[in-house]
Amino acid sequence: MTKLYILTKYLTFPGALIRCMWEQLVCRICKVPVEDNRYLRNDEMISHVEHEFMPKARGAFALCFVPAFMNFIGAFLLSLAPIMFTLYARFDDALLTAVNIVAYWFAFSLMVNSYPLVEDAYNMMEKIYKNGNILQKILYAPAAVFLFIGAFVEKYCISFILGIALTAAIILI
Repeated sequence: MTKLYILTKYLTFPGALIRCMWEQLVCRICKVPVEDNRYLRNDEMISHVEHEFMPKARGAFALCFVPAFMNFIGAFLLSLAPIMFTLYARFDDALLTAVNIVAYWFAFSLMVNSYPLVEDAYNMMEKIYKNGNILQKILYAPAAVFLFIGAFVEKYCISFILGIALTAAIILI
């Protein structure tokens, strides 16, 4: 499964690189040291920066939520034009078709690289539910559960497979 995971990260490298950038930015804002900032490497840390665990619930949640949210917003905005083009246009302009394919691939790569690493998701849940106050538990709960499940979805390449299925459905409609 690790080889398939690494292959999907290399196929969707723009999203992996941008997710790492957001992750490293959150680490710098929270003043958490980054041990290894290589973005694309051949192990389970591909598309993630190696860092120490966040000491507080707010930082742990931000490390999981901010990159996922930013990648999702970018993927949504970038996919609007290609999806509309696919649904409502004819494919007689080769240049416009090529630009939309590249834009959709970029949006696809952002979407499948949204979720946090499983260890970061475990750390987030531990910090929120063991060390967080009642307000953090209430406010962070829906997104934390979604990100926790999404970490496993990405680890086992289900997000990539679902993305391919969604792409096929859009094309076939």
